[in-house]
Amino acid sequence: MYIEVDIKNRITNYSLFLSFFAVYFLIAAIVDPIPCPKWISSIDNKIPFIWWMIIPYYSYYILLIIPPFLIHDLNKIKKLTKVLIETAIFCYIIYILWPISSYDVLKDVTPNILSFLHNFITFEFLHQNALPSMHVSVTTTIGLVISIYQNKYRFLMMSMILGIFLATFLIKQHYLIDSITGLILGYIGFLRYKYLTKI
Repeated sequence: MYIEVDIKNRITNYSLFLSFFAVYFLIAAIVDPIPCPKWISSIDNKIPFIWWMIIPYYSYYILLIIPPFLIHDLNKIKKLTKVLIETAIFCYIIYILWPISSYDVLKDVTPNILSFLHNFITFEFLHQNALPSMHVSVTTTIGLVISIYQNKYRFLMMSMILGIFLATFLIKQHYLIDSITGLILGYIGFLRYKYLTKI
């Protein structure tokens, strides 16, 4: 009975962060995109579109929901939730101030057998993407934190971080600079988590 209550509390607390995703779509609906600077898009024009990288991209959604099940201490989940919400707020602020259009990379997406998966994450009203990539920053923080407590999943976590990082720009959902800054922010989030938990 205690175990059921404990996991329920962990899921409930962590859901505070998950609810923040609604803000992303709200911002996209009310903030118009601005043209992408050429110095950014010129780099991505040299990067190929790799359609099958949509598969590791979707592993993000698995990684997103597993922390309450792999981190068994409610206080640690609370600290992780706090860090992820702070990360989301930072990403949203940049998103509002600099909502660069993702058209320059989206135009490189070509039809393929997994196009339906691409269509699920591409909306007509959502032609701007955040710098830094919240996909990458959240993935990095969660993966590194889980690795602390579940060492047997360390290789899997590192693989997911790398796969999702590469996928964000190889499937043309983000510019390379978005993904790199997301990786940096995610590591900062991990350091912030370690500071809060005194690890």
